Amino acid sequence: MRKRLIDQISRLSFTIIIALTSLLATAQGVEGDVEHGKSLYNANCAACHKLDKKLIGPALGDITEKRETDWLISWIRDNQALRNSGDADAIAVFEEYNGSLMTAFPQLSDQDIMDILAYTAYVPEDKVVVAETPEGPVASEPSNTTTIIVLGAILLFLVIILARVKNVLKQIKGLETNTIIEEANVVTRTALKNPRIVTFITILVAIVLFQQIFVALMAIGVTQDYQPAQPIAFSHKLHAGDNKIDCNYCHYGARKSMVSNVPSANVCMNCHMNIQEGPTTGTEEIAKIYDAIGFNPEIMEYIEGYEQKPIKWVRIHDLPDLSYFSHAQHVTAGGLACQTCHGPVEEMEEVYQYSPLTMEWCVTCHRETEVKVESNEYYAEMHKSLKEKYGADTKITVEMIGGLECGKCHY
Repeated sequence: MRKRLIDQISRLSFTIIIALTSLLATAQGVEGDVEHGKSLYNANCAACHKLDKKLIGPALGDITEKRETDWLISWIRDNQALRNSGDADAIAVFEEYNGSLMTAFPQLSDQDIMDILAYTAYVPEDKVVVAETPEGPVASEPSNTTTIIVLGAILLFLVIILARVKNVLKQIKGLETNTIIEEANVVTRTALKNPRIVTFITILVAIVLFQQIFVALMAIGVTQDYQPAQPIAFSHKLHAGDNKIDCNYCHYGARKSMVSNVPSANVCMNCHMNIQEGPTTGTEEIAKIYDAIGFNPEIMEYIEGYEQKPIKWVRIHDLPDLSYFSHAQHVTAGGLACQTCHGPVEEMEEVYQYSPLTMEWCVTCHRETEVKVESNEYYAEMHKSLKEKYGADTKITVEMIGGLECGKCHY
């Protein structure tokens, strides 16, 4: 018993040590905010550096062990100034990489750089070496608390149901079954012989039936909240939200054509030729792009003669063929933001259909949306005539410029 208690205390101690190790971000005197450093690293460093191996620049995972912190701060902020000062190490690094110029980051404060260095020195929990005990590695066991609570709730529910059944049985105790059935038949026959009751029941059933049919018909083709699984787990929150990538960079067709194109893999490769890792499952998902286009990340070259594979994205927003919709008309001429129709995509890990995209929704928008005419040459002449027609102080809506004409959308 005593030995088992000592073993349990040892396991708990090892677990606490591992947890504390995963939370500390100190290496060679470098202390900083790991999460903030990760964000800065991804935004400024990840295009040229990896943590575990050489990319365009050297691996940064052990950089704090190779260089002094003050030297790293000077190098990151302005490496050219450090070289011009005659620093031998700075000149050696520059020559080692054949004179490749590294971007200067004067906008980063000392603390920002310290946060980045703390991130490069950080050892994630899944990479911490698990201490061994005489009985094997320390491992946490799943808690049974949730299971116990659920089973207790089910047991309580069954007790309540049984109590209710018992009360009902007590109430009907002493009544003969045949008497109950006979009384029920009398009530049923009396109701069916009354034409008013029959008419009322018929009308009620008909109303409910037609209401359900109407709801079902109105829902045909309405796919709001549709969120299919995609072949690659692309995070709009990471790209459009955290990294502030403009929607039109990937969906470049929205500015000049009717459709907003699904970006081809070569657009992804503009960034992911160098950025080969990502948070959570990002590395695995990026590898799917390489497999589709034929890219070898080890030697950073495209595979010659590779038969490329299409990425079979699942379409989410799909208007019926009887409707005409131009992205260019809304994005370029109208000056609308993508979020107007597609919702806060910068907050979506997995995109879903935010708006109903029904005719009523479009018509309501055209009736309420004011046309941006002041600084838009597209509407210059039209604006002048509309002000003359409706008055200078009138709000010019899409409806006033023909936004409700049937032929505009159903030509």
